[in-house]
Amino acid sequence: MTGHFEAARWLVVLIAFAAGPALAPAAASENPSEGKGAYRSPIHVCLSPDRSRAYVVNQTSDSVSVLDLRQRRVVDELSVGSFPSHAVCSPDGRLLYVTCNYDSQIQVVDLEAMRVVRTIPAGFEPYGLALSSKGERIAVANALSSTVSMFAAKDGEPLWETRVQRNPKYLTITRDGTRVLVSNGLSRSVSILDGRTGEIMEIRDLGRAGILRQVVCSPDDRWAFVAHIISRDEITPFQLERGFVHANGISILDLDRTGHRVTVLLDRFLAGAANPWGLALSENAERLYVSLAGVHEVAIVDVPALLSLVAETDTPEKVAALERDVEIMDRRGLMRRVDAGGIGPRGLALNEATGELLVANYFSDSVSILDAETGAIQAVIPLGPPQEMSTWRKGEMLFNDARLCFQQWFSCASCHQEDATVDGFNWDLPNDGVGNAKNVKSLHDIYDTAPAMWTAVRKGMDVAVAAGQRFLGFLPEPENHRALMTFLKSPRRPPNPYKTRDPAMVERGERVFYKARCHACHPAPVFSDLKRHDLGLASSTDLRFRFDTPSLRECVRTGPYLHDGRAQTLREIFTKYNPNNLHGLTSNLADSELQALLEYLRSL
Repeated sequence: MTGHFEAARWLVVLIAFAAGPALAPAAASENPSEGKGAYRSPIHVCLSPDRSRAYVVNQTSDSVSVLDLRQRRVVDELSVGSFPSHAVCSPDGRLLYVTCNYDSQIQVVDLEAMRVVRTIPAGFEPYGLALSSKGERIAVANALSSTVSMFAAKDGEPLWETRVQRNPKYLTITRDGTRVLVSNGLSRSVSILDGRTGEIMEIRDLGRAGILRQVVCSPDDRWAFVAHIISRDEITPFQLERGFVHANGISILDLDRTGHRVTVLLDRFLAGAANPWGLALSENAERLYVSLAGVHEVAIVDVPALLSLVAETDTPEKVAALERDVEIMDRRGLMRRVDAGGIGPRGLALNEATGELLVANYFSDSVSILDAETGAIQAVIPLGPPQEMSTWRKGEMLFNDARLCFQQWFSCASCHQEDATVDGFNWDLPNDGVGNAKNVKSLHDIYDTAPAMWTAVRKGMDVAVAAGQRFLGFLPEPENHRALMTFLKSPRRPPNPYKTRDPAMVERGERVFYKARCHACHPAPVFSDLKRHDLGLASSTDLRFRFDTPSLRECVRTGPYLHDGRAQTLREIFTKYNPNNLHGLTSNLADSELQALLEYLRSL
């Protein structure tokens, strides 16, 4: 978002800008929390076993809408915990399990009584859920903890918990129950766990995958499909066309072959498929549906033909070539892309009984129903009364909207996730020279910590956000710019569970923070002195040796760390990369003091 697209393509840019996207008007309010529940933001939808009802998870209204699929209307709405993200229905249709992200728990809803009857404590920020085929076990991906937990569904008894790679968002359990597949949201991998013990069986590398989202398995447990971006962070982003910066696709994994992975792109030659998110696979494994959240479409993929292409891709050279081929799906006739029926499609559910696909449209507050074969829109079900978009909400939508990008290759969220934080990669943006890749910063704290960028090449947020729009290929449009500024000025900040996990340790860590003189460069309240410093960390490829002091707020969410992401954890900053005490007086800290310091930093 804060990059600067320098290529001289102004004629193309101006023509494209003149025909830019039509966007909803903004209302006067600037408050993201106005009238709690003003926007429902449906993020996931699941079906009852008899396919008569759908349950829609409304992330920002802390509720679940109940749809009567015959009448095609909302018949009930149930309040649940804070910031729900996913739900699954029990095989007998009696219970609904809902992850409550900000409450760090799974809530169990009795669907007859329409109330929450118990809770299951999970790790920090539980996101995706999966039930075993008979419904006796339930697995959850704990995004902030970077763990997966398995529970007995009957009583919530913990069975095992396993640390996986960073920020797991979605998972699935194979039908035979032997494996749990986890898409690690900010790592380029899928973790494959033993379903009975939680032991890591394999970490499957996904090449240049970025911001992983939903994962599903074929009915025969042979194949897995994962939705994700393809991020070309190994090159300097001088152009947008042909997926040069970001492409968008799915990876196919043969679970019978260790290490196997083939990635195909859902883009077209002149039209990117930004931000793949949700997946739904037909019971006969004939069709795979992929929501393209940044371009407001659904891709319908011919699975048998796709697997034929996968079979042909049998060498590393062919895998690498296919991952760059933005025309393959059109050329082979393997995919159709259709209108999702709303803005920001995320969760999908396939109703095989009626031959319909349900799409949760995050920014439209609606569920659209598509013909599963043709993709034609059959109905759009509003989840509440119409809401005019506030300026803040419009900014959130624009941040996730690839219509602001030339040929729709990516959105701001392609580098900063939907929450305006990080993708975990280093990018060599040409705004401060070439050959000095630097770690993506969170945008949550750029408003009051000017200048922006690691080398301070942007004076502040206003300049950086304008440059980000030019990087997308368009001149900043004043109303869009205002909306983006409003959104980034007041980002949605999740509660920090580390604040209350061990208050005594946090208090001790604060004392160590001052003892080590961390406050000299990271003073409260913004935890940055707004200056550049030389910590002896510049490498031979860096063009400068002094770097901007980042804010420490929410640092638990913004790894990897240091200007080039060399520190994978907060601990590594002090144990591996501060030998001369230039980054705080930490070399002589006792291990207990270092642990307390880390707990304090995580709590900020």
